[in-house]
Amino acid sequence: MRIPFGPALACLALVGATVAAACGDDDDPTDPAEETNFTAQLTGAKERPNPVTTTATGTATITINNNSIAFSVNVTGLSGPATMAHIHGPATTEQAADVIVGFTGLSTATSGLLASGTITTTGVATISLDSLKTLIRNGRAYVNVHTAANPPGEVRGQIVPQ
Repeated sequence: MRIPFGPALACLALVGATVAAACGDDDDPTDPAEETNFTAQLTGAKERPNPVTTTATGTATITINNNSIAFSVNVTGLSGPATMAHIHGPATTEQAADVIVGFTGLSTATSGLLASGTITTTGVATISLDSLKTLIRNGRAYVNVHTAANPPGEVRGQIVPQ
């Protein structure tokens, strides 16, 4: 049986469209299997509920992978060594929220690399690693660095896509 050229071509086009739709966009940041990069620009003015007057600044880089979250936090000009540094959420830029996960192995430097590593669990029973990833992807998490001079936090920045 011979299929006329028109229907055969339409069938081929339908198969091609189906394959393309199944493959999807390889750069979809909402795809949990994708590696996605985020950043947070840390300043005292972004602290909530009370902005902090400081010349300190910082940058946090966050990379979401399949089973983990890699992080690196660099600071400049802290008033003293960091006493704590965390990811907080859920919160907008105008809200304060509870700690979700702390960064371990903090440096005592007031400038330079403060912390880096990999998060595989939050340590909070009510927030899973997948929930933290969702908060980050939705812009509802922030990085906060605390010092002795500023116990509630000296610099803060919302985590946003890079």
